[in-house]
Amino acid sequence: MFSMDKYAIIKIGSAQYKVHEGDTLTVDNQNGKVDAEVLLFSDGKETILGDPTVKGAHVSLKITGAKRGEKLRVSRFKSKSRYRKVRGYRDTLSELLVEKIGMGGKEAAEEKKTVAETSTKPEVVKSETKSKVKAEKPAKTTSKKVVKTTTKPKKVTKKETK
Repeated sequence: MFSMDKYAIIKIGSAQYKVHEGDTLTVDNQNGKVDAEVLLFSDGKETILGDPTVKGAHVSLKITGAKRGEKLRVSRFKSKSRYRKVRGYRDTLSELLVEKIGMGGKEAAEEKKTVAETSTKPEVVKSETKSKVKAEKPAKTTSKKVVKTTTKPKKVTKKETK
């Protein structure tokens, strides 16, 4: 009943799965890279529960194919008015293969790659180039005539009504 195998509980999207090495999963459509959070890891001897995820644990997943889910029939009906509408729907699913479950190694290597990539990118300073361009242009001189006009207030007269 209880096996002493390596297993993990992972979260992909909003669903959680218990996986062993070599298992195949059918999950919602995954475009490109699959991001799986490891919530629990067990190597057969000890079990590590994450808070919320297990630090250093990784599950390597490979997309093996895509398929369509079961057909759903959605219908609307109103009695006594001859109103009937029927639509169909099929979800797109991805098949995943669990290649390896392990602790450490992969996440540390990924962090080193991201640190190396960010340190090699040159920084571009835009504010210095703009200030030089503004300094080279001569200032515009414009003269405007200011004309003051005064208006006299109108006298208010009362009209008598009969």
